This record gives sequence, structure tokens and C-alpha cells, in this order.
Amino acid sequence: MVDGHDRRAFLLGAAGAALLPMVARATAQDLDVPYVPTPPEVVAGMLDLAELKAGERLVDLGSGDGRIPIAAARRGATALGVEIDHRLVTRARSLAQIADQSARARFLRADLFTVSLRDADVVTLYLLPDVNEKLKPKLLNELRPGARVVSHAFDMGDWPPDVARSIAERQVYLWTIPATAGGDWRLTRADGTVSRLTIEQRYSAITGTLDDRPFRDARLHGVEIGFTIDGTRYDGVLEYHLIRSNSAVQWHADRL
Repeated sequence: MVDGHDRRAFLLGAAGAALLPMVARATAQDLDVPYVPTPPEVVAGMLDLAELKAGERLVDLGSGDGRIPIAAARRGATALGVEIDHRLVTRARSLAQIADQSARARFLRADLFTVSLRDADVVTLYLLPDVNEKLKPKLLNELRPGARVVSHAFDMGDWPPDVARSIAERQVYLWTIPATAGGDWRLTRADGTVSRLTIEQRYSAITGTLDDRPFRDARLHGVEIGFTIDGTRYDGVLEYHLIRSNSAVQWHADRL
């Protein structure tokens, strides 16, 4: 496995019980293989792509010598680096102290599959494709809608990125965690008329119908959803089992 932001090898194996219904647990143990540090411009580019803001929480899975958490801390974020190699954890803590960022950047020696991501606004990765594939259900299940995932070098298979960008001749990918929109909804307009809204969802891609008429120009970005039917644009915000209008057309939808 490519260690987060320091190229190394890891050995991953399947382990027993699932962490989540869709997440196969894996364990990692480092091999004594040289690593190549990620260039500072790629570190900065990943944080820029994520639009990391002061006060947000970043989790770096496979944090190596801690350069991404330390860079995030310098931007005013709170950062956690997760790393299996105790030597790199020790080094990262020392570098954070030297950078005067120990209060914002902390490091945990742990298997990246065991760490909760529920409070994270941004997750950064530098892992091999098969590891990204194993992590994908965990990311989708644990991260809140609207949270961002940035991966250096490797994508997420059939989950298309929102953005793919070349930074210093390295490929970097961005995804936004989508809310769960798929299913049947009862859409109510301001005048009291009611329609049946059916949405089919695959990651952030949605299609569907309103009273059996297909809508177009559909968009799902985090909790923001929108579509057009018969020339009328419906834009809203998903809140669990409710969609609230945030456009000129007043409407809401309740999940059936």
C-alpha cells in the first residue's frame, strides 16, 4: 500500500467481522520499504482542492510523516493523522511540535479501517486502488453528506470523482459525499398540489420521475438536490427524510 503521502508498501488482509454492514474489515502491517515523500505543492494542492477551511476537521488515513495534517493545522483546521508505523507516528509528532502545531495536529498509531470518520469534514488518502475500494463503503457510510474526500494518485473505481486534477504532474481526485436521495417521495407545492417523486441514485448521479414524467438536469451535490420538470426548476436541501425548497419555487418532499 502506498502510505498516505509517503510511498511505501503495506500488506492488507481480510479480517473477520465487518465494521459496518458494507465494510469488510482489513488489517495493515508495514513492510520495511523505502518511501518517497509527497511534494509540498501536492500537499497544498490537495488541501486547496478540498477547500479546507479554518475550524474544520481533517483525517489523513496513512499519514506517514504527518505533512498533510501539519499543513492542515497551519490553515486553522484540526487534523488527525492515522498511521500504522510507530516510527513515522513518532516522527510526525516531533515535526508537529517543531512546527508549533501540536495543538491542532495529532497522530494516532492505528489500522486505518478501525478509526471513526464521523466527525471529519475532509479525509485525505494516498493508498492503492484495492485499498480505496475497501475503504469506499466506510467513507460513504461514516462521513456526513457534504464531507470531502481527496485522493492522491488513485481513484475510487466506479465512483466517479467530482474533480480530477493534475498537480505537479501528480493526479489528485476529489469526491463529495452524497446524501441519500434514492427512493419514493411525496412532493407538495405551495398551492397544496401533491405529486409522487421517484429518485434513482448511484453515488451522486440521480435520475427519476415526477408523476411518472422523467425529470432532467438532475443534480446531487452533498445535501443539495435539483431537477427540472416541464420547465420548472426544483432545487432543495436534503434533511434526512425531508427535502426543503431553497429556490424561487416553494415546495417540499417527504420520504414515503
